[in-house]
Amino acid sequence: HSVSFSPSGNKLVWVGHDSSISVANAGNDQVVATIKQTNLPMLTCIFITENSIIAAGHDCSPYLFGHDDSDRLTALQKLDVVKAKSSGTSSAMDKFRNLDKKATTDSDAGRQASTHQNSIIDARMIGAKGAGKGISTAGVDGLVVNWNFKSLETAIAGLKIA
Repeated sequence: HSVSFSPSGNKLVWVGHDSSISVANAGNDQVVATIKQTNLPMLTCIFITENSIIAAGHDCSPYLFGHDDSDRLTALQKLDVVKAKSSGTSSAMDKFRNLDKKATTDSDAGRQASTHQNSIIDARMIGAKGAGKGISTAGVDGLVVNWNFKSLETAIAGLKIA
C-alpha cells in the first residue's frame, strides 16, 4: 500500500494488505525484516528517524515501530491513546434528541475510541524528515490531525520517539 525511505536512504519500509510491515536494509546485505500484525491492514507508513517508523491504516490509529541496527523490527506503541471521558450530566432534551437520531441515549454511540473515525490514508512529516516535530495524518473521515512528538511523549508514559 505504501513505501518510505529512511532519512539516509539506506532503508525502505512498506506495508501490505496482509497486515504486514517490512523493512529492507540496503546497508546490511539487503536484509528484510517483516512483522505480520493482528490488527487491520496499514495503508501508509513513514520513517520519522533512521530507526523509527509510523504506520497507520484501517485501524484508525497511528502505530510506532522500531528498526534497530540488528535489523529487528518491533511494534512499540499505539500513538492514539484516548483518555476515558467522564460521565457528565445530560439534559432530558439531549437524551430524547439522541434517542430520536441514534436510537440510543448515549451521545457517543457509534464513535470509535480514536481521533480518526475512519481509515488513515496518508501520513506526512511536519518538518524535515529525521528531525521533524511531528506527523500529520489524513483520514477517510475528512480529518487532518497533527501529532506533536513532544506531546505524545508526555501523554504516553515511557514513550520515546527517536
